[in-house]
Amino acid sequence: MGGASMKFCFDIDKSIAATALVLQEAGGKCDLIHIVKTLYYANRLFLVEHGRTITGDRLVSMNMGPVVSQTYDLLKGSTAADPSNLTKWKTFISPRQGNFVRLIRLPDVQYLSVKEVEFLKNAYMVVSQVKTRLSDWSHTVFPEWKNPNGGSEDIDPADILRIEQKPSQEIADIEDEVACVNWLKSIA
Repeated sequence: MGGASMKFCFDIDKSIAATALVLQEAGGKCDLIHIVKTLYYANRLFLVEHGRTITGDRLVSMNMGPVVSQTYDLLKGSTAADPSNLTKWKTFISPRQGNFVRLIRLPDVQYLSVKEVEFLKNAYMVVSQVKTRLSDWSHTVFPEWKNPNGGSEDIDPADILRIEQKPSQEIADIEDEVACVNWLKSIA
């Protein structure tokens, strides 16, 4: 393909709803690594099955494995997070306490389709049953992960589709659709 990475538009409302759903599944409180791995896994599965991710988040390789970058910044309360997104986020998700966050109140989960909820719950079930360290598990389960040696490295969603042996034409069609949707959002 042309070298440009496939980029989805991040949806803060879906990210909040997806994170809240994971927190609900975990009983209202969960550690950051379980949330981030669950969201990455669900977004990856959804991409392979439906040609788009659930949250539109940027996928990156970090030392502890692949993550959903913008949601991870929100979970950490990082200054890298968009300030307006962080303000909205804090209405529903508590500030980080150690490595844990909790659900303050339930957002409108109707931002998520029935199918997206199903993928998130299935991903949570898989991740919550992992017996090894989640970082070690994610290094072996996700072949798109590359060691960023202390930094972070973007993961092109098209690479995931190639790894999963999607036909080249299907990948090209998805790339065209994503570019078109992004253009439409930019002029809206």
